[in-house]
Amino acid sequence: MITKSLAKTFHVAGIGASAGGLESLTKLLSSLSENGRVAYVVAQHMAKDGHDELVLRLLNHKSRLKVIQARAGEQLEPDRVYLIPSGFNGMVQNGLIQLLHPAPEHISTPSVNALFVSLAKDMGNKAIGIVLSGVGLDGVAGCKAIKANGGLTLVQNPQSAPYSGMPLTVIQANAADEVLEPEAMAQHLTAMFSIGSTALPRATPSGLRAASNRHLPALLQNVFKATGIDFSSYKEETLLRRIDRRMTTLKITNFEQYLAYIEKYPDELKTLQHLFLVSLSSFFRDNRAFAVVKKHLAETVGQKAPEETIRIWVPGCATGEECYTFAILLNEILGDSFKRFKIRIIGSDLNPEALAIAHTGIYRQTAFKEIEPKILARYFETRGQHYQVTEPIRAACEFIRQDVVSVNAPENLDIVSCRNLLIYMKSNLQDQLFKKFHRALLPQGLLFIGQSENIGILGNTLFLPVDHYHRLYRRK
Repeated sequence: MITKSLAKTFHVAGIGASAGGLESLTKLLSSLSENGRVAYVVAQHMAKDGHDELVLRLLNHKSRLKVIQARAGEQLEPDRVYLIPSGFNGMVQNGLIQLLHPAPEHISTPSVNALFVSLAKDMGNKAIGIVLSGVGLDGVAGCKAIKANGGLTLVQNPQSAPYSGMPLTVIQANAADEVLEPEAMAQHLTAMFSIGSTALPRATPSGLRAASNRHLPALLQNVFKATGIDFSSYKEETLLRRIDRRMTTLKITNFEQYLAYIEKYPDELKTLQHLFLVSLSSFFRDNRAFAVVKKHLAETVGQKAPEETIRIWVPGCATGEECYTFAILLNEILGDSFKRFKIRIIGSDLNPEALAIAHTGIYRQTAFKEIEPKILARYFETRGQHYQVTEPIRAACEFIRQDVVSVNAPENLDIVSCRNLLIYMKSNLQDQLFKKFHRALLPQGLLFIGQSENIGILGNTLFLPVDHYHRLYRRK
C-alpha cells in the first residue's frame, strides 16, 4: 500500500468526458502504457443509475492499464485507472479518493470540474487534466484551476471528438495547453515521462509568456508585413501555444533565440502564418445542429422563386466540408428542383493548402464520421481510399482566399455560417465580424456559429435567437 506521504511522488491525471466520451476514452486507454508515474481518475458523465459494470468491462477490454471502480477512501496508485461511479462526484484529497453526493449546480455527474479543481489543490504541478468528447461547459473551470497551479491540460482535437462542445469550450477559455488526438495524448505523456522529469513542462512556459509581453506585438507586426494577415486581435494564448510548438520542433529554448532565427530565416514568418491559421472541418459537424439548420433553410428556400439566387457564405471554411454540407442540404430540400435554382455557396479561408483540398472535393474517410450512409452513397464517389463530392454539389460551391476581417463580405446572403473561428479571436474582433455579418445578410437572414461560441452583448442587438442551444440566429 502506498502511504499518503508518497502519493505526490507521482502525477494524477483526471480524465473528463461526456457524450461520445467512451469512444475517445477507449482510444486513450488503449494507447497508454505502464510507467510508474501516473494514476488516472475518470469522470465520465453517466445517468444516476448508469451501467457502471458494463462501462468497466468495455474499458478493461481495450485498456492496457487496469480499470477499477473508485471507492471512497482508496489510496491512488500509479498505472491504475479509477472510474468514478455514477451518481457521485469524485475528488482527490491527500492522495485519497473521496466520493460525494453531487452539489445542486452539478447537473452532469460525475462532475469534471469538481475532480479537476480537487486535483489542482491536492497535486499542484503534478496534476494533469484531460478533456475528451462531450457537450457543455464542464471542465473549463477545472482546467483553469489546474493551469493556475502549474499543472498540464490536454484537450481532444475538436475535429476528432464525436461531440466537440467540451473540448472547444476549454480551448475558447484559453485553458488548453495541448490540443491532441486521444492516441497522441498517450504518446505525449509517454515522451514527457521518459526523459526523467518530475515536474510538468508547461506548453507556454512563464519565460515564454514574459518574453512575449515584450516581443509578441512586434513579431505579429512582422508577420503582417510578410503575409498581409493581421493576427493582433487573435487571443495571445492561442498564438503562444503554436509558437512554443514551433520552437520545440526547432529545438529553440527561448523567445529571443527564436527571434534571432526569424531574422536569419525570414521565411519563418510565413511558416508562423500557417501555424496560426486554424483548419478544422468535417461533413455535418454536429449533425443535430444541422438538422435544425435544415428546417429553417427549407423555410427560406420555400420563399424563393427558381430565378432567385440562394446565397450562403462560410468564412473560415478550412478544407470546405461545411460548404459541401450546405449544398447537400439544399439538394435534399429541393430534390429535382435543385438544378433550377441559382445556388452560390462561397467558402473563404486564408490557408491556401486547405483551399486546395476544398477545390478538389476529395476527402479521407475521417471527414465522414457524422454523415449518414445514404448521404455518403448519394453524394460521393469513391476514389481509391478517398471519396469525392459529386459534380453537381461541387458546382454549387466556390472557394476564395481572403481574410474575413479585412475584405468586404458578399452581399444579400441568406446564411452566414461562421463556426469555431470566433473562439480564437478577441471580443473586439468578434464584434467587428458580427457587424459585418449583419450588413451582409438579407432581412431575416440566418447566422450559424459554433456551439461553444456566443454572440455577446453587441450580437444580441443585431440578431434574434432562432435556436440558442444550437447557436442559430436571425438578423434583426
